[in-house]
Amino acid sequence: MRGRKMSLRVLTRRDALALTASATVGLGTAWAQGKFPERPLRMIVPYAPGASTDAVARLIARHMGDYLKQSVVVENKSGAGGTIGTGEVARSAADGYTLLLGNVSTLVLNSFLFQKLNYAVDRDLSPVAHIAYVPNILVVNRDVPVTNLSDLIAYLKASPGRYSFGSAGKGTIMHISAELFQKLAKVEMVHVPYRGSQPALQDLIAGQIAMMFDNVPGSIGLVQSETIRPVGVTSDARVPALPNIPTFAEAGLPEFVNMSWFAVYVRAGVPAAVRTELEAAALYAVNHPETRTRLVDLGAIPAPMNASETEEFLKSETAYWGPFVKSLNISLD
Repeated sequence: MRGRKMSLRVLTRRDALALTASATVGLGTAWAQGKFPERPLRMIVPYAPGASTDAVARLIARHMGDYLKQSVVVENKSGAGGTIGTGEVARSAADGYTLLLGNVSTLVLNSFLFQKLNYAVDRDLSPVAHIAYVPNILVVNRDVPVTNLSDLIAYLKASPGRYSFGSAGKGTIMHISAELFQKLAKVEMVHVPYRGSQPALQDLIAGQIAMMFDNVPGSIGLVQSETIRPVGVTSDARVPALPNIPTFAEAGLPEFVNMSWFAVYVRAGVPAAVRTELEAAALYAVNHPETRTRLVDLGAIPAPMNASETEEFLKSETAYWGPFVKSLNISLD
């Protein structure tokens, strides 16, 4: 499997204001008469508080609320690999008042991991805007005697199946990234799934597991404090917040390029004028200086895309991940 280049379309503030203005003009009577939004909105995060998805959601919700002149309240609906919260949005009223901050797991991977998924992305959900890419990072316990990727691969090959890796749960991007790593590096490890990345990180620090993939925002503080040791990042360029950590491509695995990402979605069937207003609000939020600064500080890459661009991006991600995930023969039902 070859990693695809990420298209980092970053709008300038002038672009964002122009897009916002044109979107608002197209709303017609729905906005002019003040019909939307008339009350606070909900943004469902299908994971527990404290995860990187939650942190990004709260940034986006705050500034979407500023634009819409209504509160956007973040609600955590975790469980079942993100399917509980995502399913709630898929079954919500098609009025635009319930939003989803989805990611590669809920919007792509779960379609191949669950035989009886309680939602279908192409049938039940509609894109509003893409927010950001989030590189993944491979980190190891400080007692593991390696400092770079080639040493780690040699270390793992010397004892096949002896060392364990943690993940935020079976079927998450962290798990799938580790499976991809095993395939490309030709190593064998034991998977230990957790109920979220934080418990996995705690066991990594304690030495209960040897290594794990995580989103950069979830591990960046521990890396910067040297509590855990980074081996490489999965983006096609180094992460500005962690400039000394090489990419997997630099370290000898050029095919290993993958990132998580975040996008705002709504229930399918939301009126076009309402979805256009939400799109403008989301693009305003991601281009807000505070949002962009905070995303970069967290190790994320702001990458705003409008609804149609997000839809095309989802198709490319589905084509990229689908064959590999199917080859793993993992079922989460």
